[in-house]
Amino acid sequence: MNIFKSYRKGIQEATLRPNMAVVLWMINFFFASVIYFLFSAMLKAAFGKSLLASDLLQKPNMDVLLEFLTSAGTSLGMLVTAGLVLAVLFFLAGIFVNGGILQTLVHRRDQEGFAQVFFAGGGKFYGRFFRLSIFSLILWIPAVFLYLIINGVLGIFTRNSLNEQGSFYIGLLRMAITLFFVFLIKMIMDYARIRIVTQDSRSALRPMLEAAGFVFRKLGKTLALYYLLGLTGVAAFLIYWGIRSTFSAGSSGTIWLGFFISQLFIASRGWLRIAFQAGQLRFFTLESF
Repeated sequence: MNIFKSYRKGIQEATLRPNMAVVLWMINFFFASVIYFLFSAMLKAAFGKSLLASDLLQKPNMDVLLEFLTSAGTSLGMLVTAGLVLAVLFFLAGIFVNGGILQTLVHRRDQEGFAQVFFAGGGKFYGRFFRLSIFSLILWIPAVFLYLIINGVLGIFTRNSLNEQGSFYIGLLRMAITLFFVFLIKMIMDYARIRIVTQDSRSALRPMLEAAGFVFRKLGKTLALYYLLGLTGVAAFLIYWGIRSTFSAGSSGTIWLGFFISQLFIASRGWLRIAFQAGQLRFFTLESF
């Protein structure tokens, strides 16, 4: 069955490309480090040599946090601004990375090194993928309106309701519907990028519309593959959470070991991102011919 063939291919391709996973980890580590050091420096400026800053970074405390917000409001505003700037830069870097991943998966050139193919792909498709991100509003806006309609209908059953259990399940249903729309559009965008790279299309809008048609024609299969890969990510998170929960804070060795395990988990997210692209690329290739 093409779903499982594509899933195995995605896992295999991601596993055979540790260098690409390392690049994705380095990008995440860079942005996370900048945020951490900015926040750490601001805390130290607010509390001086007090150990409160260290305590707040390691174990959040509401009293300390309120004192910090009172004494460092201006600095906090600067941090929020810096965070927004970094979020935009991270988004733009993600567009570049998508091009690099797909270029590496589609165009295998033994005479060229990984870095050359990856960065060439990121630059080659950057403009098209950026326009694709803007065109995605064509999908996001009606999805939001449709969700609001469904949410309004569900709200009829919970308005002035004393049935807590029923309200709880409807809340879960709302969450499931939200995730369905988010994953559906992200999946369409994945296949749109795949069409652009495999066909070297100069357009961004037409591949997105064609990708939407491809997804809806094969909705069951595309969703099954996407959720199967997603469940792999959930399994990785549960393994990480289980290992991480066995450590008790205290010794520096434990802290460093926990940090190392956290970085492995972040690297696994990069690995999963490659698996998504490779698996969907394989499925697109099998189902398009």
